[in-house]
Amino acid sequence: MSANFQYKWWIAVVLTIVVQLLFLRDLALFYYGFCFLYLWAIIKAPIETPPVYLILGGFALGWLLDIFYNTHGMHAFATVLVAWLRPTFFNILTPANGYDERSSISLEEMKWMWFYPYLTLMLFTHHFVLFQLEASESSLFGLSLLKAFLSTILGVIVFTLLELFNKGK
Repeated sequence: MSANFQYKWWIAVVLTIVVQLLFLRDLALFYYGFCFLYLWAIIKAPIETPPVYLILGGFALGWLLDIFYNTHGMHAFATVLVAWLRPTFFNILTPANGYDERSSISLEEMKWMWFYPYLTLMLFTHHFVLFQLEASESSLFGLSLLKAFLSTILGVIVFTLLELFNKGK
């Protein structure tokens, strides 16, 4: 991983957190779909990133969001879970001929047949866990599922726009 890529990635991580906290905090789709742009840091982290760094980074990101959203560890738990499951998702979705560890996770490089299942699985897992923790009772399972579904759709749309905007860079 080149030093230039690392700097760009860190700058992008900081920008996504700022955008999340300043602009996306109160944005909702039909009062049920929410955009959690901060997950970009875990989803787009380089393939060769050690899992322990992903988990620690996921905790830091989630904890930071918990502070500003006043959610008492729910974001941290959901983000750490997704960071921990990421290698498993890679194993499930790995193409027959594998992938080059120097590859970046992008729509342009991975193509839609791999990128969208990976993105959807990561987003839905995070959102479902987050909203189920928020509901804190099984009678609200349907509402949690609806919120996770709508938030995943919104997230896929936003991430696609980001990928198209970032194409070739």
